[in-house]
Amino acid sequence: MSLHHLKTSEFTPVDLVEGIHFKREDLYAPYGDSFISGGKISQCRDLVERNLDYIHEFCDSTIATAASIHSPQSPIVARVAQEFDLNCIIGFGNTTVEKSLKQIPMQWCHDLGAELVVLSESQGFNNVLYSNLKRLNEQRPFFPILFGYAAQTHRESIVGRISEQVQNIPENVRVLYVPVGSGVTLAGVLEGRRKYGGSYHVVGLQPFGYDRTDTVTSICEGMTFEYDYEFRKGDYPYAKLHPRSVGSIELDMIYESKAFDMVDWEKNNSECYWIIGNTNKLRKGYDTKEK
Repeated sequence: MSLHHLKTSEFTPVDLVEGIHFKREDLYAPYGDSFISGGKISQCRDLVERNLDYIHEFCDSTIATAASIHSPQSPIVARVAQEFDLNCIIGFGNTTVEKSLKQIPMQWCHDLGAELVVLSESQGFNNVLYSNLKRLNEQRPFFPILFGYAAQTHRESIVGRISEQVQNIPENVRVLYVPVGSGVTLAGVLEGRRKYGGSYHVVGLQPFGYDRTDTVTSICEGMTFEYDYEFRKGDYPYAKLHPRSVGSIELDMIYESKAFDMVDWEKNNSECYWIIGNTNKLRKGYDTKEK
């Protein structure tokens, strides 16, 4: 089941499976079951819709992003551009356009009509890509969409959309576990608890990467004591797929599955796991075995 009809302002459901509540942001799938699903799409759509007149008038009807050739961010932006009849630039680095098209996310971007631009021939790190995308923006008009930065510059579309979703967390939930990639979702959940109330304890689960607590702090606007939470960091490898299903729920093999296994679940109906989305359609065919 996916929620093709769900509006960005509506709540995604909470399902109880095997004694654990699951906040099903992964069921937000406005582009159908064959595409990526989740809150990132809702945030991107809201961001574009709120700024659509500006994009047409000052940005040459063009949106752009920069990311790894493996990132779901690029096809999300490309698909939103198609929905709103906008031009789209997808920036990346450390490879060529021809070689990038061997990766499923970049194939999708190409098929969606996006322009693929090499921002750095030798570097694929986000800070380099973002810097070079900014330089490109000095030469060509476009509206940049970078979720981490947008959480601060376009707060309502990113943090606001996430924070609203806490309102249907069941009252009997005592602990809410949130997977951490960039830290934006965790910050949004903490903002939502502060704004809408809730007696549950929040635990951030970061399965890999550098510590994102500073990012979370920079996004949250209130006083530090208002955002009390626990943070756990794992040492899973990013690239290795980690299949995990709970009942009928198939978790994302990069983030949610690994973060889920960082918890010793009590399964007593008092825990909730926030599923941000699902990008497994981008991963099918990847080798899940140990290298």
